[in-house]
Amino acid sequence: MASAPRGGLDDPEFAGEARSYWSRAFGRFLQHRFAVASLVILVLIFAAGLLASRLAPYGYQEVNLHALNSGPSWSHPFGADQLGRDYLSRTLFGIGTSAQVALLVGFLACLIGTTVGALAGYYGGLVDNVLMRLTDLLLTLPVLAVVLLAAAFLHADTAQKAAVVLGCLLWTSVARVLRASALALREKEFVDSARASGASDLRIIMRHVLPNAIGPLAAATSLMIATAIVLEVTIAYLGFGFSSLAGLQAKPSIGDVLRQAQTEGYAHWWGITFPGLPIVLIVVAISFVAEGLRDSLDPTSGSNRRFSAKAFRPRRRRRGRTLQIRAPEWVTLDRVRQVARPRWSLPSIVPARKSARSEYAGSRRRATMKFGLEALAIAALIGAVAGSIYHFGVHHARSPWTTAGSNVQAISRARGAQTEVAVAVAPDDPQRFFAASNDSLLPQIRVYDSDDGGRTWTSRVAPGLTASTCAWGDPSVAVASGGRQYVAFVEKSICRKGIDLAPYLVVASRPGPNAAWIVRRVAPPAIQDGFDDKPAITVDGAGRVYVAWSRSLSLTYETTVLSSSTDGGRTWSPPHVVDRGLSYPQWVSAATGGAAGTIYLAGVDARLGVWLARSTDGGRHFTVRQAAPLALNNAASCVRNGKYVFAQQAISCLGTNPTVTVGHGRIYVMYASLAPNRTWDVGVAVFDAKLRPLWRGRIGPAEKKPADQFWPASAVDAQTGELWACFYDTTGDSERKQAWFLCSRSRDGRHWAVPVRVTRQPENAFVLWADAIRAGFGDDIAYGGYTGLAAAAGIAHPMWIDARDRSHLDQEIFGARLPSAALSAAAPPP
Repeated sequence: MASAPRGGLDDPEFAGEARSYWSRAFGRFLQHRFAVASLVILVLIFAAGLLASRLAPYGYQEVNLHALNSGPSWSHPFGADQLGRDYLSRTLFGIGTSAQVALLVGFLACLIGTTVGALAGYYGGLVDNVLMRLTDLLLTLPVLAVVLLAAAFLHADTAQKAAVVLGCLLWTSVARVLRASALALREKEFVDSARASGASDLRIIMRHVLPNAIGPLAAATSLMIATAIVLEVTIAYLGFGFSSLAGLQAKPSIGDVLRQAQTEGYAHWWGITFPGLPIVLIVVAISFVAEGLRDSLDPTSGSNRRFSAKAFRPRRRRRGRTLQIRAPEWVTLDRVRQVARPRWSLPSIVPARKSARSEYAGSRRRATMKFGLEALAIAALIGAVAGSIYHFGVHHARSPWTTAGSNVQAISRARGAQTEVAVAVAPDDPQRFFAASNDSLLPQIRVYDSDDGGRTWTSRVAPGLTASTCAWGDPSVAVASGGRQYVAFVEKSICRKGIDLAPYLVVASRPGPNAAWIVRRVAPPAIQDGFDDKPAITVDGAGRVYVAWSRSLSLTYETTVLSSSTDGGRTWSPPHVVDRGLSYPQWVSAATGGAAGTIYLAGVDARLGVWLARSTDGGRHFTVRQAAPLALNNAASCVRNGKYVFAQQAISCLGTNPTVTVGHGRIYVMYASLAPNRTWDVGVAVFDAKLRPLWRGRIGPAEKKPADQFWPASAVDAQTGELWACFYDTTGDSERKQAWFLCSRSRDGRHWAVPVRVTRQPENAFVLWADAIRAGFGDDIAYGGYTGLAAAAGIAHPMWIDARDRSHLDQEIFGARLPSAALSAAAPPP
C-alpha cells in the first residue's frame, strides 16, 4: 500500500499539551468560588494579624482616657473598652497570636498524622494495630484538660511551645483519614507494579500513596487547624490561655480580649461582637477552603465541579514538553473519517451539548440559591433564639443613678497596683488637698498633692523609715492649719526577702508639699514580735496630732491604742489603751472637733459591733458607746488564729469600714453591715456632741431587688456643714456583679439626696473583694481596698481604685470633683 504524502491534512499530527496534576488541580480549585473567596479572606486576616505591630493604630495596652467605654467611631472603628483601649488594635494583636499558633499546629499535626496514618495504612497488621490503638487512646482524652496540664508541666512559655502542645494532641484526625486512604491505595495496580519493579516501601509511600491521598489529607488538615484556633480561643476565654498561663503577655489571644470584654456588661456589645467576628470568619473560611481542596485534589470525589473548557486547550505547539501523536502510515484520513463518523448528524451535537451545559448551569444556580436561602434561614433562626435568650434570660446591668462627676482622672499615674487611698483637705485652705495610697510595685507609700481644688495632682513616692524597710500599707492622712501634712502607715523590715510578722507604725510629716520629710517610728514594740496595724490620724484646731491604731500587747491580746504629738510629729507620747472593755477592737477611724483636745474614735469590736468613743482631755480618758450592732460580726475571728492574734486587719477583717466625721455639733459614724440575707448595706449613726444618739438608719432609698452597698467613705464640708458619703453600689445589676461608685450628701445625716454616680464605668464587685482580701504587700497581683473622700467649699473629692484590668498590674488611683449642686434635694429617710 502506498503511503500517503506527508504534510497538510494528509499528514495529521495531533499535538496536545500535557498538563500536570497540580495544574489541573489548581484549575479545578479556581472553579470553586466560595473556596477562592475564603482563601483570600483568610490570607488577608492572617496577614493583618501577623503585621499587627505595623497596622494597629494603637498598642495592645495603650489607654486613651478620652475614649473610655466609647462605641465605634472613626478614631476607634471597633470601639474602646472601659479603660480606653482600642478594640481594633487588641483584635489585630489577638489574630496574630491565633495565626501563629494555627500555622505551627497545622504543620506539626500534619507531619505527625501523615507519618502515623501512612505507616499504619500501608503496612497494616501489627503496625496498624499499635499505631491506631495509640491514636484511639489520645482520642479518649479530654483535650481541654490535657492542654492545660501539659502547658503547666511543660512550661509552654512561647507560641512555639504552645503549638507543640496542641499539635501533639490534634494529629489524630489526620492520621485516621490518611490511614483509610492508604488502606485502599496499597491494593491498587500501580502500587503492585511499583513493588514488582523493586521500589522500596518508602518510595512507594512517598511517590504513590501520599500524592493520591493528598485530597482528604488537605481537607482533614484544614479542619484540624480550625479546631486548633477555636480551642486556643476557648482556653484563653476561660482564663487559662497561654498568654496568661504560660506568660505570653506580648502575644495576647482574641480569647483574652473576649474574656475581659464580657465583664464590662451586655450593653457593651462592641466588645464581644468585633473581636469575635474574625474567629467566625476564620473558621467559616477554613471550612470552605477545605471543601475546595478536597474537590480539586481528589478527582474521584463525587462532589467535583465540572471541568472548565480551559482544561482542554486547542491544538497548538508550545515551547516546552508536548505530547506528539502520529497516525500509523497505513491509516488514511478518509479511513479515520469513516470510522469516526457518528451515526447522527453533526449539527445535532451542538444543541445537545448546549442544552446539557445550560441544564447543568441552571442546576448549579438553583443549588447555590438553595444553599444561600438555607444559610439565611439558619442565621435568622439563630439570631431569633439568641435575641430571645438575651431579652428574657440575660440580666441587663444598668445603674439607675445619673452620672455627675467631673474632672475624672487617674491621679497616681504609676506602674504597679495602687491600693487603699486616703485623702484630706487643709482646714484653712479649701484649695489644698493631700492624699496617699499604697504602691505595691516598689513597695512604698505614694503621696499626692493638689493646690487648685483637685483639678491637677502631683504624684510622688514618700520616704520610708530606713533603706532596709518598706511599706506594709494602710495609709491615713491629715493636714493641719498652716499646711503641715501627716501620713501614718505601717512598715516592716526586709519585706522583699522574707516573711516579717512584726509590722510597726510610722508617721511621716512635712511643713509643705516641697519640704523635707520627718519620719518617726511612733513606739517600740510592747512585746517581742509584737505588731502595729491599721492606723488613723487626725489634727485638732491647736495643731496637736493624734494617731490611733491596733496594737498587740501580748500574744493573745490586741486592742486599740492612741498616741499624740505636739511638735509636728518629731516626738510621740507613749501609747495607751483607749478602753479595756473593748473586745478585739479594730479598723479604727479618728476625727477632731469642737474645743482643742476633743477627739472622736470609731471602730469595730466583737462585743459592741460598731463603737464610738469621745475624749475631751487629749485622749487620756474615753467614753465609749455602741454606734450600731452588727448582725454578722467577725471582729474576733478575723484577727485570731486559735488563741493568738495577728496583723493585716485591712485584709482579713475587710467589710464594715467604719468612719467617724464631725460637723456642726453632730457626730456621724458611717459603716457597712452584712445582713442575714448576705447583702451589704451602708448605714449611718448620728450623735450629738455628748454622744447621745439622734438617729440610725441606712443611706439612700431602699432597693426593690437585692443589691450591695459597701466600702463607705464619709467627710464633712467645713464651709457648708454638709455630710458626704461615697460607696460602691450594685443596684441595677440583678446578679450583683457590677458595682458603681456613688456619692450622696445630707444636712443632718437622716435626709439624703438621691445618689449619683461619680463615673459611668462600673467595677467588678468580685474583683474588688478578691483583690482587697489579698492586698498585703508581697502580693504583687492584688488591687482594690478602701476608698477616700474629702469635701470643701461645696465640692466633694472622692478617690477610688480602678480594678477592672488585672493583666498588666497597672491599677490606678482615680479622683473626681462632685459639686453639691449636681445632687437633688434631700429625700425623706427610708
